[in-house]
Amino acid sequence: MRFALAGLAAASLLLTAPMAWSAPAASAAAATAAAVAQTEKPAGPSALDPILRQLVIGNPLPMLPDCADKRTPDGRDVTALCVELRGDGLMRQVGVPRDQRPAFMDGPHLVAFVDRNALVGLIVPTDGVRSQQAALDSLTARYGKPFRQEQEAMRDKADKTVQGIHAAWMRRPLTVELYVIPDDPNTGTIELLLPQARALMAEKDAEMSKQLNPAPASAPKAAASKPAAKPSKPGNW
Repeated sequence: MRFALAGLAAASLLLTAPMAWSAPAASAAAATAAAVAQTEKPAGPSALDPILRQLVIGNPLPMLPDCADKRTPDGRDVTALCVELRGDGLMRQVGVPRDQRPAFMDGPHLVAFVDRNALVGLIVPTDGVRSQQAALDSLTARYGKPFRQEQEAMRDKADKTVQGIHAAWMRRPLTVELYVIPDDPNTGTIELLLPQARALMAEKDAEMSKQLNPAPASAPKAAASKPAAKPSKPGNW
């Protein structure tokens, strides 16, 4: 999914209310977790390991304390893994303490995608071109050589041309992608997503598009509703 509205807005939306955990969802999550565990065998140590050992994609989201109780005195950081308790439950802002987050992570929070309490994806903000090589090395250490890697020319805020890395890995059913945001190359994203997370992002995209482009009040209602947007194919950009 290339620069989707939900992906780009995740850090500001950060929706977090708890949702019920059902037996069918638990069974599905257990099967997915087993599939991810079989394919995600790190080739070597990675800077993302401390996060991914605690936030296991495909498993239930662990019970985490409220970040309000784990802030540093200046309020700019957190002292333990925690969750911001607000929102609708689809996307949750998770606080990561300094000693557990990689140097290339931008700020103390990442976004977790949750489907009936199952963790189905993570979005980790990065410093973009400033630390993209470190992020690439970390992902390569964990997932092996990317199946696709490119460099994209883009302009930074000083109007200088910089080369942003765009790379992707496939560990079915998990897809992993690293890219730089063209509008601001000093920011970037790592997406680690199961198919359920892509579906949730597509739904959020449709909702946000409707909010940003509301139909005129005088426009007649369509006879049939437009089909929901389909999630992009894993590994495509």
